[in-house]
Amino acid sequence: MDVIIVGCGKLGSCLAKNLSEENHNITVFDKNEDLVNSIVDKYDVQGYVGGATIKKNLDEVGAKKADLLIATTASDENNILSCFIAHRMGTKHTIARVRNPEYIKQINFMRSELGISLLFNPDFSAALEIMRIIQFPSAMNVESFADGLVDLAEVKISASSPIANSKVGNISSKFKNGMIICAVARGNDVYIPNGDFVIQEKDKIYITGHHKYLSSIINKLNPSKKFDNIKNIMIVGGSRIAFYLAGMLENQGKNIILVEKDIERCEQLSDLLDKTTVICGDANDYDFMKEEGIENMDAVVTLTNNDELNIMFTAFSETCNVPKNITKINNPNLSILLDRFSSDSFINVTDIASDTIIHYVRSKKHVASGEMKRLYKLVGGKVEAAEFVVDAKTRNLGRMLSDISFKNDVLVASISRKGKIIFPKGDDTIEIGDRLIVVTKERKIEKVNDIFD
Repeated sequence: MDVIIVGCGKLGSCLAKNLSEENHNITVFDKNEDLVNSIVDKYDVQGYVGGATIKKNLDEVGAKKADLLIATTASDENNILSCFIAHRMGTKHTIARVRNPEYIKQINFMRSELGISLLFNPDFSAALEIMRIIQFPSAMNVESFADGLVDLAEVKISASSPIANSKVGNISSKFKNGMIICAVARGNDVYIPNGDFVIQEKDKIYITGHHKYLSSIINKLNPSKKFDNIKNIMIVGGSRIAFYLAGMLENQGKNIILVEKDIERCEQLSDLLDKTTVICGDANDYDFMKEEGIENMDAVVTLTNNDELNIMFTAFSETCNVPKNITKINNPNLSILLDRFSSDSFINVTDIASDTIIHYVRSKKHVASGEMKRLYKLVGGKVEAAEFVVDAKTRNLGRMLSDISFKNDVLVASISRKGKIIFPKGDDTIEIGDRLIVVTKERKIEKVNDIFD
């Protein structure tokens, strides 16, 4: 596909890397020449310096024949206008990053009248991911599939775990409600395990399970990390993510304290949030944070725009014996540091947004070959979990899984059939209408038939 990426910030750079690796023809577009040159020097892409709300500029980068334009600048209005102009010029699909909730409310108008194929709000998506983690606090990260019926969770195995030093083939039988270990990260290595693979202490395992039962399964996997209900939550930083998250938590009946050092932002949040206690203060003042009750919290979510502050505050929160900590980071390299000193959760907003767009691009590329419903990247992109709808063009329909030849490092992690969840065994089959969750290592799945040898 011919793809134009408008905006060379963190998200634009991430998309340029990921989409160029998938052999798309990429042109990056920004007013800042240094940013454009930085991406062109790193990746196999073309660059253009200029404003993407100018028709002449869009014409010069080939918008009339482009398959997709993705607008990722810091301005919602510029993103929307760039997409509108490109659409009118002939670009087949357009995607706009939009943070203002008022624009998101007009999504149907944006699609029908402005021709914008997809509007995405990375802050709202990040808040949703944090909510899923809070619902499963014993897990490090959680992603939902099959319309929320199946969850994929990341769990770090402790020495006291009943599955430490156990073969994968002997583990599933211990959980009557079903689960599958679909990937294992051990140090810098990643595995799609077979039945003889032995789980070790400090492994990070990725499991699929029924949403209704997954929490109890995770608690059994790591009894030392078992949580009571998370009720009292502190949010550090008054960002848009914090606003969305606080609203979601209010609807869940949680007790929320939000700490923000900017007085004007505190006043805005106090007006917008009905049941959240908004406190003006500096999270760097640890004595102040103790006075505000951090030691009584069930969970702390750190959402400032400073990675170093977020990591340091998470370390402080852990010394205060807060059971669950969730940290936002922008620099993916810092996730390695966070992973070494903490067994708790972190999110990267850029990665969340990138996964959404990569999913969209792949689904449009193979629209007639089994619909891709979800895409989620694990272990820094080394593993992918994708959800597909099986159609009449899918190979091996009706055959037992044990008789099907799959490509190496590919695993069918669950099958959703007419509302029933199947954690597949050798005698299960693939049928039209099934929704498959497929996990693969270092292999990009673009269509469902890619999983077969």
